[in-house]
Amino acid sequence: MVNLSLRCHPDVLFGYSSSHVEVIVRVENDGDHPVWSEADVSVADHVSLAPNTELRKGRVRVGIVEKKQFLEKAVRVYSNTYTNPQMYRCNVTLYTFNKDGVIESRLEKTMDIRCEMKKEATF
Repeated sequence: MVNLSLRCHPDVLFGYSSSHVEVIVRVENDGDHPVWSEADVSVADHVSLAPNTELRKGRVRVGIVEKKQFLEKAVRVYSNTYTNPQMYRCNVTLYTFNKDGVIESRLEKTMDIRCEMKKEATF
């Protein structure tokens, strides 16, 4: 049994400027044999997986997750000058493969990335 969890660091993306957050993909293997895992990541319009171009889909190889262990991988999500302050949906599909390279399981999770205006520093 494989579990998938997502979290975001920092908590907020800044609109109308270049900034990024890291979506951290955590894969936990509760099974009794190691599995290879990969994740497909897709983001909404106006945010990107690349800093200087629009890239909406990507794949991250999480690696071999041993039994009773976990692995975490971070994927950066970038904003640009066209990014409006709102919530942006991020979809992650995790594939786990057995020792023969056959897909053993497929898990899907979504998370919302909050985008806000950057506030000026005040006392």
